[in-house]
Amino acid sequence: MRSPLQQTVRRATTTLAIALTSALVPCSAHAAPTPLDSFNVDPSGVSVSGISSGGYMAQQFLVAYSSSLRGAGIVAGGPYYCAKGSVVTALTDCTTPTVLNPPDVNQSIQATENYASRGAIDATSHLRNAKVWLFSGSKDETVYPIVMDKLDEYTRHYVTASNIFYEKTIPAAHSMVTDDYGFACDHKGDANNASDNFINNCNYDAAGKILAHIYGPLKSQAARLRGTFVNFSQSEFIADPVSHSMNVNGYAYVPAACDEGAKCRVHVAFHGCLQYPERIGDAYRVHAGYNEWADTNRIVVLYPQTTASSTPTAYNPKGCWDWWGYDDANYATRDGRQMHAIKAMIDRLSAGWRPGPIGAPAQLHATGSATDSVSLAWAASAGPRLAGYNIYYAGSAGGPYKLAANTSETSATVGSLATGTTYYFLVRAIDRRNAESSDSNRTSAATSMSPESVPIGPVTLATP
Repeated sequence: MRSPLQQTVRRATTTLAIALTSALVPCSAHAAPTPLDSFNVDPSGVSVSGISSGGYMAQQFLVAYSSSLRGAGIVAGGPYYCAKGSVVTALTDCTTPTVLNPPDVNQSIQATENYASRGAIDATSHLRNAKVWLFSGSKDETVYPIVMDKLDEYTRHYVTASNIFYEKTIPAAHSMVTDDYGFACDHKGDANNASDNFINNCNYDAAGKILAHIYGPLKSQAARLRGTFVNFSQSEFIADPVSHSMNVNGYAYVPAACDEGAKCRVHVAFHGCLQYPERIGDAYRVHAGYNEWADTNRIVVLYPQTTASSTPTAYNPKGCWDWWGYDDANYATRDGRQMHAIKAMIDRLSAGWRPGPIGAPAQLHATGSATDSVSLAWAASAGPRLAGYNIYYAGSAGGPYKLAANTSETSATVGSLATGTTYYFLVRAIDRRNAESSDSNRTSAATSMSPESVPIGPVTLATP
């Protein structure tokens, strides 16, 4: 039987071969957003849609940028500039009006003409050929059907009647309606119930109908998605986004064909109030119904995100889009901060596909070690469609190198290593199709010896 000292020394000298038998070495790293990429986008194929505050946002975005949009889908929204910069008006006339105070269509038309004459929005002549799809649930108690009726009236003032579709017979409560996901169609969401995501199953595919109305007949939707969800930083497009009630992160669904350079279109899907990710997670961007159609019809779906805010400068506790001026007096024009940020995202997506591989990471070096781990850092790779990095390790400089883990950061800690052992590392960048770059430089580092594993030398006893 081994003594405790022998057992300690044995643990310290465990062979590297045993350490390398693990198929995957744990790596402590957290996912991070990547830059928003650009694609081969048909400039005539950009469109928007939204639900609730996102419906208002989609409608005002169409009016402001009509020269560069093909159309819009609006679920439970209302006429342009309905709130007139007032949250009180937004929560009464523009959502739950009495028969005596519905939205004033003439006022919306006048505001539109005034902004157009000042060049704050695109010329209204561009609206004539827009494709507009409208939906009002007959049981919507949050945005009354009469508000959508007024939006229909406003739209018909500018848009060719044959380009407008208006559905208002579905018995849906206030929600994004789908044909296979969510609560019962007439389920009334509760703002105080965190499980309510305001997505209802009405056996009615609103997302598919929006896209088909705007783009024409579609190929059958995908049974299994082949594309990729992209997490990108919205701070690239609006400084300090949280101060403007926009989330730090935004998302996009990118079909595989678009990633590979095919000509594609862009659709922006605005979520509604209380549908920001801290509250409902990924429910909207995964289950609203757009991705399955986008996958087979080469449509990049942009999911910009808000966040709840209770600051005096942007009081928006329900995470709504700015359609009444909580952040910006110019909210309904091209100068609106949120509007400008979304347009910049669209412009980035439309800037052209960049062929070629991603570059290899550089300057790989160890930043520290412990008894069972080594910490690494490296310079970021350049190139399109960067998704992250694969970290490899070996017991000798010549290899063989095995995959330790992957990360979207430019640093990581590789763990579960043997104590007091030298390891060799390299890193490769990966794109969203899992193609790897060439190798980074190689670096080595040794794990440290634990105090208990240090051999004990001769002991000299002092004489009394």
